[in-house]
Amino acid sequence: ERSFEGVSSGAEEHKMGLLGSSTTPVLLENAKVPAENILGEIGKGHKVAFNTLNYGRFKLGASTVGGTQEAIGDATHSSVERYQFSQPISNFGAIKHKLGEMTVRAYAIESMVFRTAGLIDAAIEQDENQRDRSKDVAVLRALEEYAIESSILKVACSETLQYILDENIQIHGGNGFVKDYPAERYYRDSRVNRIFEGTNEINRLLIPSMLVKRALKDELPLIEAAKKLEGEIMTPAIEASHEKDVLEVNAASVTMFKKVSLAVIAVALQKYGEKLHTQQEILSLTSDILIDTYGADSAITRAMAATEIGIPNKHLQVDAAACFVNDAAMRIEIAARSALAAMTEGDTLRTHLIALRRLLKVTPVNAVAIRRRLADATVERSAYLF
Repeated sequence: ERSFEGVSSGAEEHKMGLLGSSTTPVLLENAKVPAENILGEIGKGHKVAFNTLNYGRFKLGASTVGGTQEAIGDATHSSVERYQFSQPISNFGAIKHKLGEMTVRAYAIESMVFRTAGLIDAAIEQDENQRDRSKDVAVLRALEEYAIESSILKVACSETLQYILDENIQIHGGNGFVKDYPAERYYRDSRVNRIFEGTNEINRLLIPSMLVKRALKDELPLIEAAKKLEGEIMTPAIEASHEKDVLEVNAASVTMFKKVSLAVIAVALQKYGEKLHTQQEILSLTSDILIDTYGADSAITRAMAATEIGIPNKHLQVDAAACFVNDAAMRIEIAARSALAAMTEGDTLRTHLIALRRLLKVTPVNAVAIRRRLADATVERSAYLF
């Protein structure tokens, strides 16, 4: 506690952002902690610490959702009020692209957060009912179970928020750089999110590492799935056609994303084995593939649910999900090619690239038209759509 002997606070730190909060070092000099203040069990403090991080990462990701929506509303107002060539800049294609892309990315992370929250809630309820555990124990187990998803949210959401806030300043023009407008403060306050709760670099290393660790402990059938994939790797992917439903085509694309993730992890394990943790570039590239895959899967699942329920703006949700999947396919291909080129060469590399092309047969959508529809609807509503 603050009043304990040996506990004191250092000088106030002057930060780039979050100026409404006080930040000082906590100094411990021969501080003694009473036995009754112990959290958890002696020798198992890491469980408390790691689960605190898991919760913090999930919470940080969830907290950015409101920020993205606020910024989209702010950018929309600015685009309508700013005039160039005798018309609001919201009429211009370059601005429509920004507003549309901001909406697509916000929809994806919101879908990821909703999905993960539902998974954690279900795990807590199941654990309580089946094992008659206390709520606290059930919560800790659920947070540990979904530690990978929490790290994914931390990275994806913090970077999406930073992207959207940067575009918000750009849409404001010179006003966005002036402290009289909130866009400037949003941007400064957001920057620390990529450092909080473990840097995004650390979380990128953790995401595939945790997957592999669970696989090696036989807690996740990753290795078996990789062996099965070898037998079907040359099977052509489902291609888009006008006869197929948009969501069906995109769901098939997401299935291919999962196979690409599995294929890259399999190659990495085969080459590096237990030393994979030392290959930070490979882990980071693999993490980017997994993040985009989870985002695409979550967005498509949500759009499907919206269509089944008959939500009024379901067509716009389908647009947002399809656009995210379209762009994710390109990012995943680049990351996978980079990872494979770093791990293999010659005929082996060419074989892996042939398999990658078969897996990623994703027909591009008209993303320009989709972003324009989303931008126009955003301007009409004067706020985030979903």
